[in-house]
Amino acid sequence: MFSIRVEKDLISLSDFRGSYKKYITRISEEKNSIILTQNGKAAAVLVSPGEYDQLTQKNEVLNLIASRLQEISNNSFVVNEEKMWQELES
Repeated sequence: MFSIRVEKDLISLSDFRGSYKKYITRISEEKNSIILTQNGKAAAVLVSPGEYDQLTQKNEVLNLIASRLQEISNNSFVVNEEKMWQELES
């Protein structure tokens, strides 16, 4: 994951409009994010495609874990290790 560097990562929307190519290049090279602000408040977050893919994959794994924990708490969990690994790998 990444840490936020306020001086570098918080960019006003007007600054981004004027230099968007520079910021897009920076996201690609540094594999970091940029938080766009509007009227001093966070309005959007830009991340590199690779970082987006990582976040999406992590979210899928966390959702699968949450689903399994719910099944366990409902006593409806079926032990099928092969199926579990298939779901994690897909």
